[in-house]
Amino acid sequence: MINKLKEKVILDKEHQKIIAALDDKLEYLTNQNKLLKQKLKEAVSKVKRLQGLEEHHLKNNGDLRIEIKRLEKQVSTLKKDIEILREGNEALEIYRQN
Repeated sequence: MINKLKEKVILDKEHQKIIAALDDKLEYLTNQNKLLKQKLKEAVSKVKRLQGLEEHHLKNNGDLRIEIKRLEKQVSTLKKDIEILREGNEALEIYRQN
């Protein structure tokens, strides 16, 4: 009977060690889970911010393309005007003096 009691005490101590180890592991995994959830939340926030920047970039890009076309048209008109003035000056025999 004493031997059985000693075996039970030994088993109880081993069980306590196993339970303590499992408690430590559970605490570690719980902390890791919290950390990963926080990192996921930060990543989602960054993705949303980047999506907003992309939309802003696309709008600016479109605005810039419109402005570039307008300026190209203006440059073309100015080149035509210069050519007309040059032809007029030649017809009037007005030349640039350097």
